[in-house]
Amino acid sequence: MAEITLDQARQEVAALRKQLDEWADAYYTKDAPVVEDNVYDQKYNRLLEVEQEFPELVTPDSITQRVGGQVDSEFTKVAHPIPMLSMGDVFSKDELKEFDQRMQKLVGHPVTYNVELKIDGLSLSLEYENGRLKRASTRGNGSVGEDVTANARYISDIPQTLPEPLTTEVRGECYMGKKAFAKLNQEREEAGQSVFANPRNAAAGSLRQLDAKVTKKRDLSTFIYTWVNPPAEITSQHQAIDAMHKLGFHTNETGRKLASLDEIFAFIDEYTAKRDSLTYGIDGIVLKVDDLNLQQQLGNTVKVPRWEIAYKFPPEEQETVVHEIVWTVGRTGVVTPTAVMDPVQLAGTTVSRASLHNPDYLMEKGVRIGETVKLHKAGDIIPEISEVVLSKRPADSVPYKIPTTCPSCGQELVHLQDEVALRCINPSCPAQVEEGITHFASRPAMNIAGLGPKIVKQLIASDLVHNVADLYHLTPDDLVTLEHFKEKSINNLLTAIDNSKQNSVELLLTGLGIDHVGAKAARLIAKKFKNMAKIMAASVQDVAAIDTIGTTIAESLTTYFAQPAAQKLIEEMQENGLNMNYLGEDDSEEIQDNFFKDKTVVLTGKLEHYSRSEFTKKLQALGAKVTGSVSRKTDYVVYGKDAGSKFTKAQDLGISLLTEEEAIAQIE
Repeated sequence: MAEITLDQARQEVAALRKQLDEWADAYYTKDAPVVEDNVYDQKYNRLLEVEQEFPELVTPDSITQRVGGQVDSEFTKVAHPIPMLSMGDVFSKDELKEFDQRMQKLVGHPVTYNVELKIDGLSLSLEYENGRLKRASTRGNGSVGEDVTANARYISDIPQTLPEPLTTEVRGECYMGKKAFAKLNQEREEAGQSVFANPRNAAAGSLRQLDAKVTKKRDLSTFIYTWVNPPAEITSQHQAIDAMHKLGFHTNETGRKLASLDEIFAFIDEYTAKRDSLTYGIDGIVLKVDDLNLQQQLGNTVKVPRWEIAYKFPPEEQETVVHEIVWTVGRTGVVTPTAVMDPVQLAGTTVSRASLHNPDYLMEKGVRIGETVKLHKAGDIIPEISEVVLSKRPADSVPYKIPTTCPSCGQELVHLQDEVALRCINPSCPAQVEEGITHFASRPAMNIAGLGPKIVKQLIASDLVHNVADLYHLTPDDLVTLEHFKEKSINNLLTAIDNSKQNSVELLLTGLGIDHVGAKAARLIAKKFKNMAKIMAASVQDVAAIDTIGTTIAESLTTYFAQPAAQKLIEEMQENGLNMNYLGEDDSEEIQDNFFKDKTVVLTGKLEHYSRSEFTKKLQALGAKVTGSVSRKTDYVVYGKDAGSKFTKAQDLGISLLTEEEAIAQIE
């Protein structure tokens, strides 16, 4: 470090702390980071460096002495008797060597490590009392977190009941997989909402919801890797992970017990190469002293355990030049900017386009035409511009002007209340009509085979369709004018359109593309009201009363059908012969969430309270799948007296075991 005076150090420390506190608040509290991780890390390490050089400047409120963020939310606060500490970071293999040498010096002999993937999520504590989930909480500031139990109950891989009546605490990471992350951001962008910067913030924003129904809709998962108070027979980290897996926790099976740095470096190289192919995001590798007694001896600093370290992957970025910003109009009228750039290789693929999401995001990044930018993949999947390279800004560069009119129809764009997106509200906008018809014909909706985006574009350009009802007026003479349409393709498309008239009404409801009303919501609504007339007449309260259908969906549905244009469209389609009734199973209400729903169960041994067939029916009524053989896909084995080979196999595979009485207690 270049020599600086105490006064200079004091000024720099104050500026660094102020900046880092602002960034940490955005990251931990608002789940909306404003800088990339590597930028934060650089500033944080600089603060550490100055504080080490001038220890008299270290104060308890410095971010280097705190864990995570401040707890300021509407959730109930949870005190952690054993603090949930963060990890120290290193950024090179040389620094890992220094860590290993430090461990050997502290303990007096070579050290064996359990080496694990560093999951891109947020820390989560799970507390059990007599084998039942009592509380789930976030890390918060390390000493005090937030109670998120109600939300955690909707994460499918968190066991609600353990096969043993343990009173214990485990900790791990709550994360969102790459596909779920991409899907959520796409849905938010289409709805005019801000997008999540990375999977960690998506997971945090989904778990820290005051409405647990929102969490339920998000596809969250966990990896559990710390047993706070393991039984005496568990003496190592790798043993603890194996034992937690057998208890039903979702653990990451990639971890390895390694004794040499060469093995550790090979592991790092292996997963640096595999990183892009994983279904979840990782941002590094974690080394943990495997011996739990040694962990206790080594202890912690004020902020981090001495016995573990995180090696963080360097950010994979490429520089490229922005040549154009194009604006596209989505089905709901949201107008989205996309940067078109020179192609570069990122995470195994060629990238030449990156969404700029909305005008606020574009202006915040300061992207201009002709400028050099740094490009990376958020969550290893979504191309994203991280920053403009200001040192390479051309002298004649000018700020980019946000358009005020729709690129498709020319109508003035608007900002609706509380939205970050620009939106075209012209219902006749060609781009929206095109997207709407394509959606209407898609597989989750009316499933009109052969009616893809290219055909829809031709139909609109030929002035043959102006809305979805026009599809049912098409004739062979109309289609013969289209490119590549011969007798067979004409007959196939008209047959597919005609067949769609017989669809159950929930597919029509999905196809209308009403904001927030997806396929699942449409099915629940159709199942409740039975036909389109009753759906159109339903009040907000009627719709919101359906389990898992909230006020947002109910208001969107009723607002849509209050429009004369929507009523006319339904009337026209009814005249065209489209079915308006629910044709699905007329069974009872959707199965409520319960212990056995969507679980695979095997019965074995002599049952005392019910016959085997009676118990099977009870479980099936709760949404369970009852099978006759035990496999790795089995969730629970319910056993009675004289349980035999199935019981033994379940023990060998680590399948959760329930007595008949325990299973009945869950049913009741």
